[in-house]
Order: sequence, then C-alpha cells, then structure tokens
Amino acid sequence: MYRKSASSLLSFAAGAALLAAATLASAQNNISCESSSACKKGHVPVFTSNGGAAQVKDSVIKESNGAVKVGGTVTATKSSTSNINAVFGSNTSAPGNTQGAGVFGQFSSSGESGTGTNWANGGAGAWGDGGADGNYGTLGTADFKSAGIFDNNSSGYYSLFGYNFATGSTGFPWAAFNGDGAGCNIDTTGDLSCSGSKNAVVAVEGGKHYVALAAVESPKNWFEDFGSAELVGGVATVRLDPRFIQTVNTEMEYHVFLTPNGECKGLYVNQKTRDSFEVRELGNGNSSVRFDYRISALRKNYEKVRFAEHREFSHKPSRDGRVFDQNQ
Repeated sequence: MYRKSASSLLSFAAGAALLAAATLASAQNNISCESSSACKKGHVPVFTSNGGAAQVKDSVIKESNGAVKVGGTVTATKSSTSNINAVFGSNTSAPGNTQGAGVFGQFSSSGESGTGTNWANGGAGAWGDGGADGNYGTLGTADFKSAGIFDNNSSGYYSLFGYNFATGSTGFPWAAFNGDGAGCNIDTTGDLSCSGSKNAVVAVEGGKHYVALAAVESPKNWFEDFGSAELVGGVATVRLDPRFIQTVNTEMEYHVFLTPNGECKGLYVNQKTRDSFEVRELGNGNSSVRFDYRISALRKNYEKVRFAEHREFSHKPSRDGRVFDQNQ
C-alpha cells in the first residue's frame, strides 16, 4: 500500500511540473516588447496587460554593475509601519573617500561644480552640489522650525564651517540677517561687521542674572595695552610689549594716558619712540611714585581706515545669498 501511494504522488508531481512548464512557455510566448530598447539587457522591465497578452514597456530604470540608475524622478513615501527613513543611503566605502557620500544630490545640466570636483577633504553622509550652472548646493526651508541644524560631538571640528575659495580680498564667507535687515557679516578681509552691538554676556548675582557688556567702538581701528610703572627721581622709561608692537604702527602717533597712584605734581609724557615712551613729573619734580598707563595705537595695515563704508547694511539683504554690489 505504501509503495503504491508513493508512486501515485510521484506521478502527480511529474504531471504538475509538466503543466507548469507548459504554462510558463505559454506566458513567455504571449509577452511582447513595446520597442527594441524595452527588452534591452540591463533595463528593469515594466509589464502591462489589459487582460490579454502581457507587454514589456520602456523603463526609466536601468541596472549595471550593481548600480541602479533612474532617468526620471523618484518618490519615496514612508508608511507608519515602515522604517523611520523615507530615503536611506548607505555608503560602505573606506573613510576618507573625497568624492563619496551616503546620498549625493546635484542640480545641474552641465555636470558637477568645480568646487565639488576639486574637493579633497573626505566624503559626507549627505552631499548637495549646485553643479556648473550656478545653482545652490544645499537649501533648507521651514516655517515653524529651524531650517537647518548642525550638531556633532567632535572636539576637533566645527559643527558648522563655511569657506570661500575666492582670493585677492574677494569672497564673503558668511552672513546672517533677519527680515528687517539687521545682522552681521564677515567680509572679504575677515572683518566682522554687525548692525547691532557686540557684547560679552557675563553672569552676575551668583548666576541669577546675565548682563551684556558692550565692546568699546571707535571710528578707527585702535589696539590698546595697559600697565603700571614707577617714577625714580621724577623720571621713568616704559618699554612697549614687543608683541604689542608687532600688531600696531608705533611709527605713527599713538596715545598714552597716565594716572599717578601717589602724591606728586603731576605727570606728562616727555617723548615717544617706536618701542618706548618717557614719563616725567611736572615742574621738574623728583618724586618716586607708581603710576598706571594706557596706550592706544592704530592697528597695523588699518591706519587710514576711518568710518569704513558698509553699504550692504543700507538695505534689506537679498534672500538668495547675493552680496550687495558695492558699486551701486
């Protein structure tokens, strides 16, 4: 009985296999190609059927050497039960690949931008390239949240770093403005300019309150140093700090302010040189008294700058990131 049942099962399986093969052959014979390219090797097929014979249509999806290329747009919709990412890109190449990215987005009809082509500082999780057409590399927009957040836990890298490759005192690396036109920028020479005040915020009353201490502003670029010295027989020579001298132009006129810390007839600056100044007591006095001094000297290479023009603050800045034309 057992052998007879087994034989019957084998006969049934063989018949089913023959029927499946015949059905497959029939289906293959009923499939037609919309065009010669529709059934080309490497093209991912699109099947259509209206209840009759199936047809392979032209596809925008191609596969070659493990890479899938899409000629049209890709739409990814995350359902409530799927993974947290609507689009997930993972690049497992070795770290330091200068052109590698988990996701690479480019908006261009003329290929990659020169900046992107020459990039040599490692890849990225997400890379946006504006291409050679002058488009934006990355754009973030939002209504009720920050348009961009940059966060890392590295002790050796900035969370946000901006660099402009332009040279010859051209190329603004950074600007931030609000809708009223108030804000700050870093210009072509590295100067930070703001329409508001520049403050140091300091804790007071045991940290219960924080107050702003504003930076002292001036029409010209003054660097200052402070110190104390002592008259001996009514005379003292004060040498300037060698490092301070390297930052200012003491070949030009600089200012020295004196405050005596004891009884005397008064103090005055008898002479100034590039690296020192001489202090004497008024009325040929010969007191030995300590005094404080304050030196103000013009920053080197900024000696002629006074009330530097910043016309970019005279209007609301363009939201497309363009720098204000200084010739207008």
